[in-house]
Amino acid sequence: MTRTVIDTPKAPQPAAPIAQAVRSNGLLFVSGITPFDTKLQLVKGDFDAQFKQVMSNVGAVLEAGGTDFAHVVKCTVILARVEDWRRMNELYGAYWPNGSYPARTAFQAPLPSPDFLVEVECVAEVPAR
Repeated sequence: MTRTVIDTPKAPQPAAPIAQAVRSNGLLFVSGITPFDTKLQLVKGDFDAQFKQVMSNVGAVLEAGGTDFAHVVKCTVILARVEDWRRMNELYGAYWPNGSYPARTAFQAPLPSPDFLVEVECVAEVPAR
């Protein structure tokens, strides 16, 4: 079994003792991604801005791991506010424009910072090269 830690400067570097992602046995496991930019500045403001930043970060980690959104097989979305559920679904769908959505779990829960509105983690297949 080969295990590779993925680390890209195109996504925020975690301050916690975690990897951005780990590739193992043809799968990429992306850690929970929060709404920071690459300078570790929290994207404040509305839900849309935070969600788009999180998904941009997820995309950068997927790319660094040799895959993309089309190969995501499982996604977990954690919302700080249940009232963002409808908008999350509207924005989320744009990342899979052909309608080939991954399995997903989404729920409301407290996040590590009161300023975080969303966190996303996922698992993706890594295509053979």
